[in-house]
Amino acid sequence: MSDTTSDAMSSEASGSASGAAAGATGAGSSVAPIRLGFARGVAPSKWARRWKTATPGRKLELVPLPVAFGSALDAGNPETAAAAADCDVLIERTAPDGRPAGSVATAEVLKTRHAIRLYAETVALVVPVDHELAEQESVSLAELQFVKLLDHPDHFSGWPDPQPWDDPSWMPRHPRAALELVATGAGAILLPVPLARHLVNKREHAVLPVRPEEDEAPLDGPVIWAVWAQERDDATVQHLAGILRGRTANSSRESATEEARQTQRAPKQQTQARKQAPKLKPNSRGAQLQAAKDKAERKKAEARQAKRRKRR
Repeated sequence: MSDTTSDAMSSEASGSASGAAAGATGAGSSVAPIRLGFARGVAPSKWARRWKTATPGRKLELVPLPVAFGSALDAGNPETAAAAADCDVLIERTAPDGRPAGSVATAEVLKTRHAIRLYAETVALVVPVDHELAEQESVSLAELQFVKLLDHPDHFSGWPDPQPWDDPSWMPRHPRAALELVATGAGAILLPVPLARHLVNKREHAVLPVRPEEDEAPLDGPVIWAVWAQERDDATVQHLAGILRGRTANSSRESATEEARQTQRAPKQQTQARKQAPKLKPNSRGAQLQAAKDKAERKKAEARQAKRRKRR
């Protein structure tokens, strides 16, 4: 669906919200609930609270689906596909440059589903809990070059290159299998923050959001979409779509306001973490990482000084 169509649909959803809410309230408790299915790692509780406030007469039923990426309708598991088909709206995760299946018309296939983009997720590095970086609150892009990244099906091409498998059949087929390898110390993986925090074992893994430093472009994260079949497109579904679009965060599970607060607090938290960091052993992996980071910072400082001299 084009941006113009999405905006028009959103306006229509907002305009019909009060009517949908009033109709639902008048119908009473006998009205069937509207079902919202969601992918692993997505936290729908905020939307559920907003729905309850805006539409007190009709229940929003939350349906967790055991799918991390793509559509649960195509998961290959009959029970999962049936549960997804029974939902009025699905929350799906796609590649940074992808769209939900069926939401784009082609010469061969007609569009069968509406889709609106909700937000993009922050990317995280997942390392073993005893890794040299595990005590940090986040990692920079520069630090990723010193980490052995394991390739897996959900590692996107725009991210730093992972180490290829000698035998392609060894590649883990899903995030849980990749995390099992991480726990053994075989390497680290990149995943969206919400999915990583949902799947990891806190006793075995550490989740470190990738925070770009000055002059670094952030990694493009997976995108979260609201999707529904065209035949289900009615006033109530559009009312729910309007509530879903009210969330504009571009990070894991936080609202835009909370994201701003986290950003403001980050420098203080990182300063405290550095003060409490243990002394690194000479020639250790941690010492090498710190030396590389210090070198990169010195180069940036020298570049800034060179620019100042040219201006003079």
